[in-house]
Amino acid sequence: MSRMRDERGVVMVVALGIVVALAAMSLALARSGQMSTLTGALSAQLANAFYLADGAAYHALGDPALFVPPAPGATPAVYVKDLTSEASMPCQAQVQFSQYRSLPGNLLVRTTDGQMRAAQFGQNEGLGKMYFFNVNGLKNPTNAGIDPKGAVQMQAAKPGPCADCGS
Repeated sequence: MSRMRDERGVVMVVALGIVVALAAMSLALARSGQMSTLTGALSAQLANAFYLADGAAYHALGDPALFVPPAPGATPAVYVKDLTSEASMPCQAQVQFSQYRSLPGNLLVRTTDGQMRAAQFGQNEGLGKMYFFNVNGLKNPTNAGIDPKGAVQMQAAKPGPCADCGS
């Protein structure tokens, strides 16, 4: 009997330990759910930023006024088109001339109308004479620190006259 009197508080200590362990597990589960929700929201925002930037770049492909080669010896200008007011999208497109070159006839290029075409224009035995432009689509963040910035870069080509042969 005296031995049982010495162990009277053991049940309370064990019960308290179980309660602490269950509380820790509940807290870990709640924190995991919270992080999963946050990660999913950020992933959706990043995808939105990418698609807005991609849309800005493709929107620029439809505007031939942005694809202007510079005059000989002039520095190429950067043409910027802000789509925030025009298309209600917080993004912009930047287009800049990069180079002029001849292409082999079996090469596919993305032209300024957004299509993939073979670079055969019937000049100099099937060589295409092309103006190349760098197209950057940028999503403008609306909330600093929360709303991610997206960027898409591509190169587009526009058929041009033969600068090498004068035609």
